[in-house]
Amino acid sequence: MLSNFKRTLLAGCVGVMLAAGPTLSLAETPADQLVVGLSLSNILSLDPAAMSGRESMEINANIYDRLIEPDVTDPAVFHPRLAESFEIAEDRGSVTFHLRQDAVFHSGNPVTAHDFVWSMTRAFELGIGGSNIRVFGYNEDNIAEMVTAPDDYTVVMKLPKPNDPTLILAAVAGQGVAMVIDSKLAMENAKDNDFGQGWLTTNSAGSGPYRLDRWLANDIVLLQRVEGSWGEQPAMTRLIYRHMPESQTKRLALEAGDIDIAWGMSVADVTALQSNDALEIAEVTSGNMYYLMSSMAEEKFQDPRVREALRYLIDYEGIAETILPYYARLHQRPLGKGLDGSLPDTGYSLDPEKAKALLAEAGYPAGMDVTLRVLAESPFINIATAIQATLAQGGIRAELITGNSDQIYGAARERKFELLVGRGGDRTGTHPYTSLLSLVYNPDNSDEAKLFTLQSWRASFQSEEINTLLDGALLEGDADKRREMYEQIQEIWEEQVGPLQVMAQGLDAVVYQDDVVNYVPHVYQTTIYRDVTKNR
Repeated sequence: MLSNFKRTLLAGCVGVMLAAGPTLSLAETPADQLVVGLSLSNILSLDPAAMSGRESMEINANIYDRLIEPDVTDPAVFHPRLAESFEIAEDRGSVTFHLRQDAVFHSGNPVTAHDFVWSMTRAFELGIGGSNIRVFGYNEDNIAEMVTAPDDYTVVMKLPKPNDPTLILAAVAGQGVAMVIDSKLAMENAKDNDFGQGWLTTNSAGSGPYRLDRWLANDIVLLQRVEGSWGEQPAMTRLIYRHMPESQTKRLALEAGDIDIAWGMSVADVTALQSNDALEIAEVTSGNMYYLMSSMAEEKFQDPRVREALRYLIDYEGIAETILPYYARLHQRPLGKGLDGSLPDTGYSLDPEKAKALLAEAGYPAGMDVTLRVLAESPFINIATAIQATLAQGGIRAELITGNSDQIYGAARERKFELLVGRGGDRTGTHPYTSLLSLVYNPDNSDEAKLFTLQSWRASFQSEEINTLLDGALLEGDADKRREMYEQIQEIWEEQVGPLQVMAQGLDAVVYQDDVVNYVPHVYQTTIYRDVTKNR
């Protein structure tokens, strides 16, 4: 398996490596290049507004700049990037950003406030991305009024409705829709009024330290350092992302020194590398939750007794202990541990007899046949296989449907599925409002709303009680009352038997060579490599 990997890497990158200098052994990556092993199967587009998934997010975070960046250790703190400074209005109704005047795109075009406004508004014009911005009240009708550039180096973002401005800062720092695109270059490559979307799928128009040099689907993404860019010159001349979906392949490549960093490794392989002194393991707790989701667009799942039965057909402890070490920790609430208003776990456990009784009450004494969609990669397929077995104990016969991100999460975005094992929520998990927003909130249950990033919308679930409480908590000034509202939301979620049963709170385990310096995987999934060096 390793020899196949070496041949693939050699075929894909030998020209690149030779250009960097003398021929180098693949037993050690070049000192000025960083090689990352991961699955690229979820990358469908590198357009910042249309992308999805952590892989695309990290890649684009090194191509495109944002007005501000989150701190690497405290994601609630923001640092200047394209914006030299920003201030929140006294009435908390707007945020003003003052841009630096020396930033330029890779094309040589100057970065202006108008580029940010264009980048933000094009997502609404095209109807792509921006769901986490839309929930704050931005839409196609008001975006041009709410996000403006009074001059070339000033951006004003008004809040369409009363809100916490720090949440807007987090969105600007962490959402792809707020990455600043070279509007002039994109429009030069636009076709049929697509605002450059077709071209940006496989090309870049950023101002960051790297540009997209090559993307071969399910093979390689190659980023090239931009010489003479406006910002700091990174030590790494190239970032090479290699498609390595198999965990064992990544493990062997790490041990051989053929890659510097690996994501998405199995528990067994990460555990096996713990004793390797040449490697480091980093864990980053996220706000993403692993869950079993049922679609309330399906008649059988509209009965809360059926949804409750599902809760008793999951071996939570078994999954947490055998499948999810280094991926997640046992958790059963939509609000992450440690956040304001978090509650103890509900205490659900595997109880097939309880589930059978609930199914019988709901009119399914003989159980039912269902389809269960899941990504065909670890740990999702492992979780789904375990759940398939425990569902069978309760009389639910589940047929697994596996596929890539577009096939599995695409079905969720179209709201055409029965059951789905997935991972979702607020990536950062730093604020109770956004954490609950991602999982339990749904202000518009119509298909036309296209609130793709809201898991309850995907599941066709809407609770006016939860929506009202969450909207109220956002504006509540009394900390104790706000905490009580977050607690009440979770209690109502359980009473109404929400369609997502959380199994675990995610964490990202990343294994990397110990001579990689200043590498800090970020909770926003916007790890930036401009400060990374190698101690060689």
